[in-house]
Amino acid sequence: MKQIFIAIFLVFSISSFGQKLEWIHFNWVGDSISGKYFDKLAITIPVSLDNLPHKFNMQIDLGAIETVIYGNSIKPYLDTYSELNTKIDTTLKFRIQSQTNFKFRDIEFKLGSVNFGKRNIGHFKNFGDPILIDSIYTKTEKHIGTIAPDLFKDKILIIDYPNKRLCVTTELPKQFSKAQFRNYKIKNGRIKIPITINGKDEDLMFDTGSSLFALMTTTEQANEISTKPIIDSLKISSWGEYYMVYGQTVTKPILFGKKKLNKSTVYFDNRKDNANFFKEEEIWGITGNAYFLKNIVIIDYKNQRFGVK
Repeated sequence: MKQIFIAIFLVFSISSFGQKLEWIHFNWVGDSISGKYFDKLAITIPVSLDNLPHKFNMQIDLGAIETVIYGNSIKPYLDTYSELNTKIDTTLKFRIQSQTNFKFRDIEFKLGSVNFGKRNIGHFKNFGDPILIDSIYTKTEKHIGTIAPDLFKDKILIIDYPNKRLCVTTELPKQFSKAQFRNYKIKNGRIKIPITINGKDEDLMFDTGSSLFALMTTTEQANEISTKPIIDSLKISSWGEYYMVYGQTVTKPILFGKKKLNKSTVYFDNRKDNANFFKEEEIWGITGNAYFLKNIVIIDYKNQRFGVK
């Protein structure tokens, strides 16, 4: 997907606990899919690496496992900055898309102006859009990777959708204590939140990378909550693989705790591997940003709670 980048700024506020909340503004990235334009296709955040004099951004994808820098996109910077290249450590390994990759060791990593310290970050070789070496000195932000939940381990992530900002803190600010919370399950950093679907509690993976879809599930389960015909079809991609999804209007009630969620479309596909994934993960399906665009979401990784305000 072709990325569109916009410069963003950091805003600060003080919580009732006296701690300073360092708000990091994010951007929505829009693009066309199957001839239709979507203005909230993905969330990108400005990042900096080792104080290099360049503007970067990465997509926040809570359905991913490892925070990664794309090999194709970072290559001209590795060619230009030998000290960055030497940080690729072949003793630090991880697997993604059934391939073994290495990690950068001790990269100083910032989101906006918030310093997350020196981190070991994955180098996803042979992935991402190539960046021409002649363009690395231009002022536009370059898209170089994915931010995964490993960055927020044992922290509290607050996503303020209406104001396009997020923050990471160690304690829950008082102003968010009255949000509606429910405990969630977690596996490999991916959270599974309980949603009441047609009167029954079901676990859904919360995936900010699945931004278009309030609900994504199997054909059979989509038909259980919709009596309407197919109203939409899209050709989408996941990590470079394209396939079709189909949408129907939901006709059964969907709730988070006592909070009734907005009217939505449930999407499904006919891929056996996705159905098998749902079964293996013991989830009804996936939910993304679309259900919560009018809300503030609190993901308490310390206490395994998901809140909506």
